Amino acid sequence: MSEVIIVGGGFAGLSAGVSLAAEGVKVTLLERRKHLGGRARSFTDNRTGDTVDNGQHLLMGCYYETRAFLEEIGTSHNLILQDQFNVDYLGPGGISTRLSFSRHLPPPIHILAGFLRFSPIQLGDVLRLRNLKAELNSSVVSTLTVDEWLVKCNQSKKIRESFWHPLCLSALNQSPTEAPAEQLMEVVNQAVMGPWEGARMGYPGVGLSNLYTVAAASFIEKAGGRILLSTAADQIETCTDGVRLRTNRNGIIEGDWVVCASPPHATARILPDNQTTLKQVLYEYTPSPILSVNLWFDQPITSKLFVALLEARMDWVFNKHALYSGRDNASEGHISMVASAAMHLIDKSDDELVAISMEDLSSHFPGASQARLEYSLVVRERHATFVLPANQARPANKTCHQRILLAGDWTETGLPSTIEAAVVSGRSAARICLEHH
Repeated sequence: MSEVIIVGGGFAGLSAGVSLAAEGVKVTLLERRKHLGGRARSFTDNRTGDTVDNGQHLLMGCYYETRAFLEEIGTSHNLILQDQFNVDYLGPGGISTRLSFSRHLPPPIHILAGFLRFSPIQLGDVLRLRNLKAELNSSVVSTLTVDEWLVKCNQSKKIRESFWHPLCLSALNQSPTEAPAEQLMEVVNQAVMGPWEGARMGYPGVGLSNLYTVAAASFIEKAGGRILLSTAADQIETCTDGVRLRTNRNGIIEGDWVVCASPPHATARILPDNQTTLKQVLYEYTPSPILSVNLWFDQPITSKLFVALLEARMDWVFNKHALYSGRDNASEGHISMVASAAMHLIDKSDDELVAISMEDLSSHFPGASQARLEYSLVVRERHATFVLPANQARPANKTCHQRILLAGDWTETGLPSTIEAAVVSGRSAARICLEHH
């Protein structure tokens, strides 16, 4: 094998490139933008000098492929994992509660014990959690939305709104009334019903780009590969002994394989014309946005790393200074407020979004009224994840042409569209190439 061409420099493309480079395969990776990271990256804010993510991400202990990828490129120390699952929730008036799953109890006892101490729900809700275990392998679930599945499992309105809906929004970036239940079930299987290690929350202790893009690019280049920025793929052409890729800057690149690790619509545009059926599926995807409102105050708003908000329009508050803890640049009063599946907010003006965030802060953090807002920055990731219509199957790594592969969080991995799904698909595409080496 002389060369594998990878189109796209996000988690999927870079993880595929690193896996191939580690086995001595020459990699040429193209990224149409002037920076790597795709839909999971960071940048430096010009005014404050702080590192800002284009969308704050939480990871989990069960992201085993992601952790292996970070270990391979030498940055696993920048993924900070909790000792056990702990999430602080804050309601109006500053009423707080914590959900914890003890590492000292076996599953599913650790889950039941955690919910017994979780004040928004009652004993009956906890007892009904036992129904979930029986429903996890039900064939009926493939036809249900998350909300329909939870109702079928007799989950009360209170536990749905205080736990399941926030989990669905964070893990699937879709509304519970639209999200497919089978994807949330996979999260439940791996994180909630599995060993305590898998349920632990994790977060990047540095900006997303510093977590993986710099180290992954260096890994590929040191192995003899190439990273071509500001280089767009125009068209894939197939030939008897490989593939040819036309680009906007470097003419034609030839290789044995091409891994398409760009978003679905961008991938559809460069596929050969004879891939009609696949192109139609890729054009069926619609984007789901994530909104981040970064606020800089003259003093800290909270000492907690992150807080889930109940009965608010924004979903999470992240204390960037505490999260980075000196590993990356973040001012002491810098927080990021995040809303997932933010179709209802994404087109509002910056001023409106800052006002909404300030209202949520004032109602949930009573002490916030004493802090002075000095600066704000709204970051809209309109294409954070991609969603297919109900009952439409996601495409797998392999296409009808054996030398053209797909990779991305939007491909079929059995997981929702997460960082872990992107890495799983990227490393899987690399294995397919290596099997035919």
